[in-house]
Amino acid sequence: MEKSFKSPVVILANGSFPTHPIPLEILADAGTVICTDGSANTLDRLNLIPHVIIGDLDSIDPNNEFHGLEIHDQNQENTDLEKALDWVDMNGIKNVTLLGATELREDMTVANHYILFDFSEKLNIEMVTDYFTVTSHRGQRSFDSFPGELVSLFPQRFGTVVSTTALNYPLNETVLDPSARGISNQSIGATFSVVASDPILVFRGHPKN
Repeated sequence: MEKSFKSPVVILANGSFPTHPIPLEILADAGTVICTDGSANTLDRLNLIPHVIIGDLDSIDPNNEFHGLEIHDQNQENTDLEKALDWVDMNGIKNVTLLGATELREDMTVANHYILFDFSEKLNIEMVTDYFTVTSHRGQRSFDSFPGELVSLFPQRFGTVVSTTALNYPLNETVLDPSARGISNQSIGATFSVVASDPILVFRGHPKN
């Protein structure tokens, strides 16, 4: 069913609405915007209309006019973001950008990063915030970059073996645990790569204006 939805596909979560030009441009260029419950209220205040709203719909302003696809899911075992990603996966959409998934609530910010781990082998997800583009993978992955780009690594599991190329502080089959040890590295070229034995989050900083 992927052809039923225009690309690129963006999920707007109900965290802090983006203010940085990079996520705002992604939102403006989206072919399909999927809102998780109350995030649709923010779009309405900006005179923007989502194509799909997913969640338990307990936060939707009833005064907002909406004629798109409404997915009412009252399952309390998962979050509205998980519901949206499950729906995206079931509909054959494999590439999605996640906006509005951080700040406002620290617990939800942490939970949304764990959700990247959970869906990293099903979907190609980029979480874009006002400061970083965040992805999760296992194995080898290369990234477009620029010299001086801030790069931070957060493994999911203890004992994760990590190797990198083209970073200022290289890792060579280094055992990296969930901690602050992998933060504030820097790219030294136009690309870098990360090889991880287990799932890892890669944070890539936006260029400074």
